[in-house]
Amino acid sequence: MSRRRYGRCMACAVLLAVTWTASWTAAQQMQTSRTPTAPLSNTVSFEPLVQRLVAGGRSEAEIRALFSRPEMVFDPEPMTAKLTELYMSRYGLRLVVDIQSRLTELGYHPWPATGKLSRLTKWAIRAWQRQNGLPEKALATPELLSALRADTANAPPGLEFPPEEAPSVYESALTDERLAEAREFFTATRGLLAGLRQRYGLPEDVAVGVAAVETRCGRYLGEKPAVVVLSGMALARDYSLVADAFVYERPSPDRVAWLAGKARERGDWAFRELVALLDYAGRIGRDPLAIPGSIYGAIGISQFMPTSALTLARDGNGDGVADLFVVADALESMGNYLHKAGVGGQASETALREALFRYNRSRTYVNTIMTVAEHLRRTAPRETAGQ
Repeated sequence: MSRRRYGRCMACAVLLAVTWTASWTAAQQMQTSRTPTAPLSNTVSFEPLVQRLVAGGRSEAEIRALFSRPEMVFDPEPMTAKLTELYMSRYGLRLVVDIQSRLTELGYHPWPATGKLSRLTKWAIRAWQRQNGLPEKALATPELLSALRADTANAPPGLEFPPEEAPSVYESALTDERLAEAREFFTATRGLLAGLRQRYGLPEDVAVGVAAVETRCGRYLGEKPAVVVLSGMALARDYSLVADAFVYERPSPDRVAWLAGKARERGDWAFRELVALLDYAGRIGRDPLAIPGSIYGAIGISQFMPTSALTLARDGNGDGVADLFVVADALESMGNYLHKAGVGGQASETALREALFRYNRSRTYVNTIMTVAEHLRRTAPRETAGQ
């Protein structure tokens, strides 16, 4: 349960206190791009973070042993992604404006240049890529802008544009492949899902919809250890560590001050999640570096932020451990969390949608989950799906 209440990331703490992220959601992923950030750097010292953890009562020997391991390298990307997301929402991005303007000149983007990577702008990027035989990736990058400026061919005649008003969804979560994964997961976990409905009032198809959006039903748990992600974000409360990512934007002094304030705010949030992650790793007996996470540090099949894992994770298979990487435990924990968020037992789809929205305040997230759930109701056995 991710991405992203603070960073939500059930996606943020990506959307939530447990943010599931459709972290990817990112997460699911950040679909805007910044000026490319540097690769992971071992030239940035974690010493300020080590001292902060020790001052908070953790064993100095254990913390120094953890941060001396070669995998513990500063990664600026998570904080850069979060600050970019926030900056774009508040001010718009110069890079996106320039891309939108060039797409308009080429005939692919008959809408205002807002600086925000909207559904319509993503469509225009993909349409141009499709026309030019390129992989369709709706990412706003300097490389894309350079390619657009080099292109002299206008859009083909009769290009049909999408409607300006339409329900927003995570399109990548609704491909044939992803829906097939959801059906397979539904079939494989039917007994567990029935138990969730009985105990928490959570419809089976909605539970699978959440798992499908969050982690592809456990197929994608993140590319980096959550401890690396959260440590990098906690250290990057010092905005100077990620300021180079905003060179293209040329923010004014007042906007730099705003970015620095947000970096401190998000860095302190990440520190609390880091402490919780270390506690949770100890609770389940797992090496912190063996716990993968989303771009904002959500963990497990159901993508809980670590603070939520400590309080809301439940043992679903009776082995005495609430391990969010075990399917039975992840589903039981999901049911518990969503029940407390008011999702279980809703009498109508409208009420269910509003409960999901309270859980993760993203209409796109809710629309995507409900689209997956509707697909399962149409394709899964009538006696179980969506009863």
